Amino acid sequence: MVKAVLVDDIDGAAGQRPGAYEIVSNREAGTAGMAFRCPCGCGSEGNLPFRPEPSPSWNWNGNEASPTLTPSVRWVGGCRWHGWLTDGEWRAC
Repeated sequence: MVKAVLVDDIDGAAGQRPGAYEIVSNREAGTAGMAFRCPCGCGSEGNLPFRPEPSPSWNWNGNEASPTLTPSVRWVGGCRWHGWLTDGEWRAC
């Protein structure tokens, strides 16, 4: 397990940590998704749009401190990590 850590800027020093995430907003939708640093430690960065965006998109529990996303996250960039973000922890399948 890797603790998910909320950061202000995913590209800043704190955002380089595996499992770090930033909540992303836009003017039309408000909270639009999450930028994250792969929890495996490979250093790659991804984006997870929140529903109702077209697929692929994720349901978010609305908790910034201990986020839960469904369904699972299958990262197709870089290392191809697959797992869950549940109660603020990244867990590999």
